[in-house]
Amino acid sequence: MTTTGSRWRMSEINTLDRKSFVERLGFLFEGSPWIATETWDSRPWRTREALHAALLEVVARASQEHQLALIRAHPDLVGRAALAGTLTRESTAEQRAAGLDPGALTDDEIARFQEANTEYQRQFGFPFVICARDNQKATILNALSERLGNDRRTEIETALREIGKIAWHRLADTVDDDPGTSPSGIGDEFTFEVSYGKQGVPVYRVFATPLRDVSPIPESSFTGRDNNLLACEVDVEVFGDEFLPAYTQGDNRMLVATDSMKNFIIRESLAYTGATMEGLLHFLGVGFATTYPQMHTLTLSGREIPFAPVVVPGADGHHRPGGNVFSHHRGERACASVSVDKRGDAVAVTGHGCGITGIELMKLTGSAFTSFVRDDYTTLPERGDRPLYISMDVGWRYTDHRDFLDLRKRRYVPPEQMRDLIAATFDEFVSESIQHLLHEMGHRALKRFPQLAEMRFDALNRTRDPYGQREDDPRVKVYSDPFNAYGRLTLVMRRGA
Repeated sequence: MTTTGSRWRMSEINTLDRKSFVERLGFLFEGSPWIATETWDSRPWRTREALHAALLEVVARASQEHQLALIRAHPDLVGRAALAGTLTRESTAEQRAAGLDPGALTDDEIARFQEANTEYQRQFGFPFVICARDNQKATILNALSERLGNDRRTEIETALREIGKIAWHRLADTVDDDPGTSPSGIGDEFTFEVSYGKQGVPVYRVFATPLRDVSPIPESSFTGRDNNLLACEVDVEVFGDEFLPAYTQGDNRMLVATDSMKNFIIRESLAYTGATMEGLLHFLGVGFATTYPQMHTLTLSGREIPFAPVVVPGADGHHRPGGNVFSHHRGERACASVSVDKRGDAVAVTGHGCGITGIELMKLTGSAFTSFVRDDYTTLPERGDRPLYISMDVGWRYTDHRDFLDLRKRRYVPPEQMRDLIAATFDEFVSESIQHLLHEMGHRALKRFPQLAEMRFDALNRTRDPYGQREDDPRVKVYSDPFNAYGRLTLVMRRGA
């Protein structure tokens, strides 16, 4: 076997027996060669990214006892081992790269680190771990102070993420991908885009956090909901070349079973403390990305399962919607999607959409369709005033996604308010066409909600055909269903730059 200096190719790493593999890469996780020992069983790996993901998978599957042992194997920053010069070669280099060489620190700085380390150990029972190569002295001290405010579970998760970063840097120092490596392992004849996931997971969360303090608008009486029942169907779609071997070679070692995804969605929904479907999707997306190392790019989508409180008599004899009995109805459904991408230890929102599907509205007057192109194919008469019946899906997007995540900003747009605004426009506006009507709806929505960047409409003209009217009262007419191929109209309105 040949190597270039101290660096190895992935093809060489894949040929090592277990003992040689651990001897070569056991140092990646401080004082924990057992991780390399268990990872060897999942060989071969096409890229060092795939190897790193396999190592992290072993850590994620380990018992909490083993995870804590891994964390405790790390030395304190500027701790006794550093002062005594007994750190491993890798830890010594990493601490020095962050400006933590004890010989370059003042006595006051050393004392600050030791005091903070002592307090952290007392609170959590393990050392403070941070990837020194991604930070410098000042940011490390700040992080030490800030993370003292976390709970123990959060700190365990944070420490394991930081350990994963440390291992990546050590791996990148040692191993190179082979030239021309293809993620599929089958050459460059094809390129691929793959995803997989779970669709339609029903979630019925009872007694969720109420939605309160919604900014009112003139078109709607909606200012909040009790959220006694927050019901929706959730989809998760995961993207990444990590899963390509499952398609090209039947290699499932990187796959999380979609049944596990279903269970994750249902169980983690219990821990959600927010008040909106958009917030739940973001919560689940971040949860997937931080739980499974190979899941870095995801889209979570949700569709409301619509229930309405049943009107029941109260103790005072008046009838009003109760909070215990709900009636399921089919028709309009709120919907949303949130896309996230894991970048280091942060999970960023990379896309989103909100909307309402299945809106059906009919009004008796206030709509016309005249002066359109007429030729030999035209049989439709001009209608100066007509009953208008449309079905449509409406969507919107925020300029800043934080407006729908941080409800304290009072910039969240509830679908109930958007539904009322659409209905009010439909009632009030006398339109010359459905296109004209959709534009007015979009214009009013973007004016009413300045936090929105975009409105989308996808509508079908389901207007009924006239069959007669009474001679003694021309307003009295009868209509029936039209030929069941409907005119379709779409509109996207975005704010200018």
